[in-house]
Amino acid sequence: MTVLVLDGSLLGDALAQAGDEDVIVVDHSAAELARLERAAPDPRVFYLIGDPEVLPLPDRLVDRAVGGGSSPEIARVLRA
Repeated sequence: MTVLVLDGSLLGDALAQAGDEDVIVVDHSAAELARLERAAPDPRVFYLIGDPEVLPLPDRLVDRAVGGGSSPEIARVLRA
């Protein structure tokens, strides 16, 4: 399962649910991504600069999204 995190405060929960799978964190702030990376140095996590309205991800890449509400862009990247 690949988890997309759009609210950095939910990263710990996402990691707990992801098991051995990848977690992708998207935030518009490079400083916030750097802070999250220092707080949760985990090889399963990938940090990307972006916005929930224009996600830098291909279609149907993730299994679950947390912290972003719902939008056409989130629906586009979800597998189901």
